[in-house]
Amino acid sequence: MATELASPIPAGAALDELLELEAKITQVAEALRSARAERDQAVAALTPLQAAHEKLQRSHAQQEQELVGLRKERNEIRQRVARLAKQLEGAGA
Repeated sequence: MATELASPIPAGAALDELLELEAKITQVAEALRSARAERDQAVAALTPLQAAHEKLQRSHAQQEQELVGLRKERNEIRQRVARLAKQLEGAGA
Protein backbone atom coordinates (compact mmCIF):
# COMPACT_ATOMS: atom_id res chain seq x y z
CA MET A 1 0.00 0.00 0.00
CA ALA A 2 1.43 3.28 -1.03
CA THR A 3 1.20 6.14 1.39
CA GLU A 4 1.01 9.66 0.07
CA LEU A 5 2.49 12.31 2.19
CA ALA A 6 0.81 15.68 2.18
CA SER A 7 3.16 18.39 1.27
CA PRO A 8 3.54 20.89 4.07
CA ILE A 9 1.86 24.26 3.60
CA PRO A 10 4.29 27.15 3.67
CA ALA A 11 3.95 29.28 6.79
CA GLY A 12 3.02 32.40 4.83
CA ALA A 13 0.19 30.60 3.00
CA ALA A 14 -1.14 29.14 6.24
CA LEU A 15 -1.18 32.59 7.81
CA ASP A 16 -3.02 34.02 4.80
CA GLU A 17 -5.63 31.25 5.00
CA LEU A 18 -6.06 31.85 8.71
CA LEU A 19 -6.48 35.60 8.17
CA GLU A 20 -9.00 34.97 5.39
CA LEU A 21 -10.96 32.60 7.63
CA GLU A 22 -10.87 35.16 10.44
CA ALA A 23 -12.26 37.83 8.07
CA LYS A 24 -15.07 35.52 6.97
CA ILE A 25 -15.95 34.71 10.59
CA THR A 26 -15.97 38.42 11.39
CA GLN A 27 -18.30 39.08 8.45
CA VAL A 28 -20.66 36.33 9.55
CA ALA A 29 -20.66 37.60 13.13
CA GLU A 30 -21.43 41.15 11.94
CA ALA A 31 -24.22 39.89 9.68
CA LEU A 32 -25.66 37.96 12.62
CA ARG A 33 -25.53 41.05 14.87
CA SER A 34 -27.19 43.10 12.16
CA ALA A 35 -29.92 40.50 11.62
CA ARG A 36 -30.61 40.33 15.36
CA ALA A 37 -30.82 44.13 15.58
CA GLU A 38 -33.26 44.20 12.66
CA ARG A 39 -35.33 41.46 14.30
CA ASP A 40 -35.42 43.40 17.57
CA GLN A 41 -36.56 46.53 15.71
CA ALA A 42 -39.26 44.56 13.92
CA VAL A 43 -40.50 43.07 17.18
CA ALA A 44 -40.54 46.53 18.77
CA ALA A 45 -42.55 47.90 15.84
CA LEU A 46 -44.89 44.90 15.90
CA THR A 47 -45.95 45.26 19.54
CA PRO A 48 -48.00 48.47 19.15
CA LEU A 49 -49.44 47.16 15.88
CA GLN A 50 -50.64 44.03 17.63
CA ALA A 51 -52.26 46.11 20.35
CA ALA A 52 -53.99 48.29 17.75
CA HIS A 53 -55.15 45.19 15.89
CA GLU A 54 -56.65 43.69 19.03
CA LYS A 55 -58.42 46.98 19.77
CA LEU A 56 -59.85 47.05 16.25
CA GLN A 57 -61.00 43.45 16.57
CA ARG A 58 -62.85 44.26 19.81
CA SER A 59 -64.42 47.32 18.19
CA HIS A 60 -65.44 45.27 15.18
CA ALA A 61 -67.05 42.62 17.39
CA GLN A 62 -68.99 45.32 19.27
CA GLN A 63 -70.16 46.93 16.04
CA GLU A 64 -71.16 43.54 14.66
CA GLN A 65 -73.28 42.87 17.76
CA GLU A 66 -74.85 46.32 17.47
CA LEU A 67 -75.62 45.71 13.79
CA VAL A 68 -77.31 42.41 14.60
CA GLY A 69 -79.39 44.16 17.27
CA LEU A 70 -80.36 46.97 14.90
CA ARG A 71 -81.40 44.50 12.20
CA LYS A 72 -83.53 42.63 14.71
CA GLU A 73 -85.12 45.90 15.84
CA ARG A 74 -85.75 46.90 12.20
CA ASN A 75 -87.51 43.60 11.54
CA GLU A 76 -89.67 44.04 14.64
CA ILE A 77 -90.63 47.56 13.50
CA ARG A 78 -91.49 46.26 10.03
CA GLN A 79 -93.75 43.65 11.57
CA ARG A 80 -95.47 46.26 13.75
CA VAL A 81 -95.97 48.58 10.77
CA ALA A 82 -97.38 45.67 8.74
CA ARG A 83 -99.84 44.84 11.57
CA LEU A 84 -100.86 48.50 11.85
CA ALA A 85 -101.34 48.72 8.07
CA LYS A 86 -103.61 45.64 8.20
CA GLN A 87 -105.59 47.19 11.06
CA LEU A 88 -105.99 50.42 9.08
CA GLU A 89 -107.14 48.48 6.00
CA GLY A 90 -109.63 46.56 8.13
CA ALA A 91 -110.95 49.73 9.73
CA GLY A 92 -111.28 51.53 6.42
CA ALA A 93 -113.13 48.75 4.64
